[in-house]
Amino acid sequence: MSSALRSRAVDVLKLVLALMVVGIHSNPFAPLGRTAILLTGDGLFRLGVPIFLLFNGYFLQAALLRGRGWGYVRHAAQLYGLWMLLYLPLYWPLLASRGFWPNLRTLVFGYWHLWYLAGMVMAAALIVLIAGWSSRRLLWLMGLSFLGGIAVTYGMAFDLITPNKALFTDPLLANRNPLLLCLPYMLAGVLIARAGLAERLPLNALRIAALLGVALILAESLLLARYAVKGVAHDNLIALGLAAPALMLLALKSRATLQGRALGDYASGIYFLHVAFCALLFRYTDLSHAVIYAYAVTGSVLLVWLIRWAGLSRRLL
Repeated sequence: MSSALRSRAVDVLKLVLALMVVGIHSNPFAPLGRTAILLTGDGLFRLGVPIFLLFNGYFLQAALLRGRGWGYVRHAAQLYGLWMLLYLPLYWPLLASRGFWPNLRTLVFGYWHLWYLAGMVMAAALIVLIAGWSSRRLLWLMGLSFLGGIAVTYGMAFDLITPNKALFTDPLLANRNPLLLCLPYMLAGVLIARAGLAERLPLNALRIAALLGVALILAESLLLARYAVKGVAHDNLIALGLAAPALMLLALKSRATLQGRALGDYASGIYFLHVAFCALLFRYTDLSHAVIYAYAVTGSVLLVWLIRWAGLSRRLL
């Protein structure tokens, strides 16, 4: 896919996912009660990160075929460093109030939503190192890392596992990290590209898988909250392993294209920028969750427009 001609379905899906991630952080449905949050922020919206990671792996495979795997990692690392620098004014008070090791964790594993970029960089570097492995070996590693994330999530939820708080503090949670969340989905993206699954799998089967997967996400979120002894973040849900690849493959099967990268820029920009609005508005105002969501999306869109107008989109987005 050239930089000029892009998949419309892929960019639209990414935009929808970015809006979902804003929903995770602002909880616009919070006034409707806990069930609404379980169905949205802790349910459907959790599709955002896995599908983004699937696409990361899919395009990493294209870079590997061109012999540019390390270039992909280097670009992602530069993007991470740049956004960590841009967000420094927001998390500087946190750094100033803590010791060396907590601060080192924050700098290495990311502030708030930037854990995603840090995790993606580390997972991508590992994949480049083992790119010569057979698809079978990569599939085994993908399965083990995915099941490891599920085991840790459910172990914590049912009070069978108690992570050491000195090691696992937000954003480096025991289940939401490069090995147990980023790696399995990025490997899945790599394997989907290797096998050409978007061309081989029938459209109707993918539609059924996507609908079933989404329904199972909602059910799993409700059941986990209902029966688990302890509350736990819903980053690693079993049903995401079905719904996320199915939705990604549906987007890849679409042949509709568009010119330019505007839609993709807005998707990336909303993801990167919205936390600034959420952090400041939650910290300094008493606005409702829904209003903060609206401001975060609107403000992010305006800033992306400015970034594109200034010609900085390729560097920042």
